[in-house]
Amino acid sequence: MAWAALPEEVRRSVETYLQLTDEAVPGLVEGLYLHGSLAYGDFRPGRSDIDFLAVLSERPSAGSVEALRGVFHELSERHPQPHFDGLHVTHADLAGPPQACPDVPCVLEWDFQPAGRRACNPVTWHELARQAVVVRGPRLTANDIWADQSVLRAYSHANLSTFWTPSLDELRAGEDWVLSGPPERGEWVTAWFVLGVARLHHLLATDRLTSKTGAGQHALTAFGERWHPIVGEALRIRTGSGAGTPAYGGEPLARLRDTVAFAAMAIEEGRKLVP
Repeated sequence: MAWAALPEEVRRSVETYLQLTDEAVPGLVEGLYLHGSLAYGDFRPGRSDIDFLAVLSERPSAGSVEALRGVFHELSERHPQPHFDGLHVTHADLAGPPQACPDVPCVLEWDFQPAGRRACNPVTWHELARQAVVVRGPRLTANDIWADQSVLRAYSHANLSTFWTPSLDELRAGEDWVLSGPPERGEWVTAWFVLGVARLHHLLATDRLTSKTGAGQHALTAFGERWHPIVGEALRIRTGSGAGTPAYGGEPLARLRDTVAFAAMAIEEGRKLVP
């Protein structure tokens, strides 16, 4: 997606962020790149956040880090939605593997960390090398950014066990929490688990990254018809199109149990694929 074609709420937040940082720490932010849903053309107003990576001219001083904290406080006051999530690195950080990157200033849902690792992983590095939206600075390529495909695969394969399996265990234990909450909670759970696990399976099966919507479309063809209702429901929630499917209209328990069953199946199928 070109910078000029970004949704208005994204342009507004990006322009304010650059204005505030240029005033608070002149010359520090040399590059600004957007990845995640925006890079895939899958940004969904009201559902998607803005994922960014800022390239700094130098490692920030303690004073500059505190100035950045102030920037995000002001940005959250002016434009609370969507969240502006990302991290601040140097060119040298991008040239090496993300595991070698030191802790850097980062923010998630307005929680600013002076030194953290939010989104410091192979997925972010690969998205930036392949399809980032350039807001400021030169277009980044594989010559500028470390992008080892074998490490990306290994990271994604391990994520099935280190993140999604314990998350699924928590979901099983928290069934009452989901069902007793507002309808939006159950919808979020279904979209998060079904499309999140499907994204990893897509990468391991095709060697390509994709969006959440792309992951759902992949799941419709990669898995049997038994799973079409829950995948279709996850896509409906993600895209905001149409009413609830007949299979789950008024039946949140059935939807939740299919969500758990699909995630367990897709995790197991993903583990079978060579990392």
